[in-house]
This record gives sequence, structure tokens and C-alpha cells, in this order.
Amino acid sequence: MSFKPILVAGVIALGGLAVVGGARLCPCRGAAYAQAPATASQTVAIHVEGMDCAACTAAIRIALKKLDGVKDARVSFDQKQAVVQYEPSQVTP
Repeated sequence: MSFKPILVAGVIALGGLAVVGGARLCPCRGAAYAQAPATASQTVAIHVEGMDCAACTAAIRIALKKLDGVKDARVSFDQKQAVVQYEPSQVTP
């Protein structure tokens, strides 16, 4: 099995191992641990028109999560909205 490295907010995650500024965040190591910098994320609810089916929610959620600074996105077909958790220094509503 291979893992694809993921870079989010300066943290590289590969499988269960994360690296911040060259310091490992692995709990199985006895060395001092580095911690990821705390960031103040915000959440916004965005009204979404034009969704025709439940499959639209998946496409919108995937597109939102690809944006730099978006930490999480939940899309509701019934409520016609997306609730997005984001980093305001990287992306705005």
C-alpha cells in the first residue's frame, strides 16, 4: 500500500506520520515533539442554488475541499447550503 503525501497549513501528512518544519509528530519517537501551529479557522454557511440531485452535493464538497485553506465542507441538498470551515488567511467566502 502506498500513501500520498498531503500538505495542509504547512503540515505534511503521510499515512499516520506528520512533519512540521522538519520535526516529526510521531508518538512512537522518544524525542521532543513539535506541534502544528494553532490557527483560528472560521465557519460559514453558504446558500447554494442549482443542485439538481444528491450527487451534486458530492461534487460541490470535493471542489470546496480542493481549495487551499478549506479545512472541511459539508453540503446539504435538502437545505441547499454548504457549511465550510476555512482558514481566513488563505481563502475567503
